[in-house]
Amino acid sequence: MTHVLHQHPFTPYDQLPAVDVASFRALPMPDSMLPAEMTNDFLHRVGTRPLEVAQWLPSDRETEPTIAMKRELLRARRSEVVGLLEGGEGGEDAADEAAQLVAAFAGKKLESTGISALVEAALMVADDIVVMKSVVVAGVVCSPSRWRLNSKLGQDMLAVHRPVAKYAEQVGGAVDTTMARLKADKPMIRSNWTIEDHCAMFQPVGPNKPLVNDPSQLWVRMERQTLRALPLCDGSMFTIRTYQQPITEYVARGADKARTLHSLIKRLPDDVAQYKSLLYYRESLLAWLEGYC
Repeated sequence: MTHVLHQHPFTPYDQLPAVDVASFRALPMPDSMLPAEMTNDFLHRVGTRPLEVAQWLPSDRETEPTIAMKRELLRARRSEVVGLLEGGEGGEDAADEAAQLVAAFAGKKLESTGISALVEAALMVADDIVVMKSVVVAGVVCSPSRWRLNSKLGQDMLAVHRPVAKYAEQVGGAVDTTMARLKADKPMIRSNWTIEDHCAMFQPVGPNKPLVNDPSQLWVRMERQTLRALPLCDGSMFTIRTYQQPITEYVARGADKARTLHSLIKRLPDDVAQYKSLLYYRESLLAWLEGYC
């Protein structure tokens, strides 16, 4: 499928925006989510920290357009954004338990059960939702970063992250330990970053060639990820809130942001840079960032 270049994160990667995007301005990502400088060689980090339940799935001025995007994807491309593992894995029950937690947080009541309840709950918040038992059993994911939900169904955490270079040897065991210790009343939070040459939040596949020539046309993509236990079904849920910001706006936040990004990108091993869609752009991007450090 061909990527269509545009400047509106809430429009899918393969469509032109149906709205006027001239006045669009991305929400500055919270400082607490931004990538931090490292003092050693590259190393994947789990990086989870405790999160107050009251701050679990907060709203901001991008919540409404994100939910509107979800609603349209559910209408037009439901099979691409909703997944349920069929069979005896208890996906319906786990989806229902996750949906009940989201609805309780949003202060709303559900009208349905099972996977339908998870879809209903997903329209109450801006976040995507993935539900696990020993493997991924259900989800509503409208902002995938070049991966497909249905390809993850039935996979455990190690298999889900197999495309992530160096994941297994660096953090696989630590992630499993973190998941085993989750509690329903004590969610955890972490963040993840990458650089992409397309702004779309709904981007289940990567392009087959680089999309831009100038590093100033790249976008910083951040994910606010939370983890929470589902004790009734002996499972867990994973939420993903995605932000996309033009790299020009990102570095305009200060020289320290540019320096940190430059340092992180410079030390990425080639296989990790390839996974983060950065390998082709790395040298030109590093040179461009030096002008802002």
